[in-house]
Amino acid sequence: MRRAPLAPILLLASLALTAACGGGGGTSPTATAAVPGATATLAAPSTPAETPPAAATATALPAATPAASPAATPPGAPTPAAPPGARSVTITAVGDVCLARQVVDRMEADGADYPFALVAPLLEGDILAGNFEGALTERGEPWPKSFNFRTPPRFAGGLARAGFDVLSLANNHAMDYGANGLLDTVAALDAAGIAWVGAGDGIPRAYAPVIIERNGLRVAFLAWVATPDEGSGFSISEWFAQEGTPGVAYPSDQAIADTVRAARAQADFVVVMPHAGTEYRAAPDATQRRIAGAALAAGADAVIGAHAHVPQPVEQRGGQLIAWGLGNFVFDLDQWDLAGIPEPRVSLALSITLTEGAGVTAWSARAVALDNDEDRPRPATAAEAAALERIISP
Repeated sequence: MRRAPLAPILLLASLALTAACGGGGGTSPTATAAVPGATATLAAPSTPAETPPAAATATALPAATPAASPAATPPGAPTPAAPPGARSVTITAVGDVCLARQVVDRMEADGADYPFALVAPLLEGDILAGNFEGALTERGEPWPKSFNFRTPPRFAGGLARAGFDVLSLANNHAMDYGANGLLDTVAALDAAGIAWVGAGDGIPRAYAPVIIERNGLRVAFLAWVATPDEGSGFSISEWFAQEGTPGVAYPSDQAIADTVRAARAQADFVVVMPHAGTEYRAAPDATQRRIAGAALAAGADAVIGAHAHVPQPVEQRGGQLIAWGLGNFVFDLDQWDLAGIPEPRVSLALSITLTEGAGVTAWSARAVALDNDEDRPRPATAAEAAALERIISP
């Protein structure tokens, strides 16, 4: 069954945020509430974000009230039962979606729907989320770094038809073609009706949650990036959003606490999507553990990671869940990937059930295999699914 049409609320509430690269210092900007059903537009650095022309009058939403953080649920805590009559919402999430390089050639030949055609039934759920790697642009110059990914903006429609409701732009490829590339990316996603999170034209927008309502329940999404420095000399800190400067969101402990608590005050559930870890490593590193621990302690229901290019374990802790890394989903595999990702090269569409009054009450993994001959995922065989199960079991 197809999902209901996208109706996100981009909640630019009055967040008390720390400057992205300050890790605790800086000015606390105030963002403005956006209009239900509208997607905020990332403006050029000198121009504030504009309200869409046809939008109704925005209703001011209350600022989050600081509250004591609940303790993160310890590992091994039992999964809560759904209260009788409680409403629930299902999130389906995938890892890295990169429509660049050879995937562009495939779409030029076979259309924008090509990357997802074999796995469309596995993407069903109330909300579909993923990490978009690269820029939807034909402008700009490549940033001086090891890899630069871009895709013509006209292919954004394939993401919409695949069912994506929200995409994280908090990653180490969002500004591969500079600020213009980021501007074009969000414009293409806006035009396709897809919400985006984790980047913006300054601190307020980059750190603001996107809230999507389904089944009468509101789910807030946040995204941050904290990848290691590259051998080329590139540091993700070059892209951290500043006052009036486009960029990505960085997860300092204070930023995590402030944004999760603010989102929690406005939504029934909070899902965070950090982009961190060590490439090709099947276990979380210290940065991933820091981010997840801080997010869960601040009240997040689920942590869904990306960046390592390989799947990592999934852990449920009572009503909270950590998917340390979902690996690649759509990615043409180069020589480094082929060397670093062991066979069978598998990934997953993660399905999470969030239930009011209980948090995460169920999850499942829909296994896929990365077909290097076709540059797209396909449903996994029984043997490949068994291999994935061994990888993601904590």
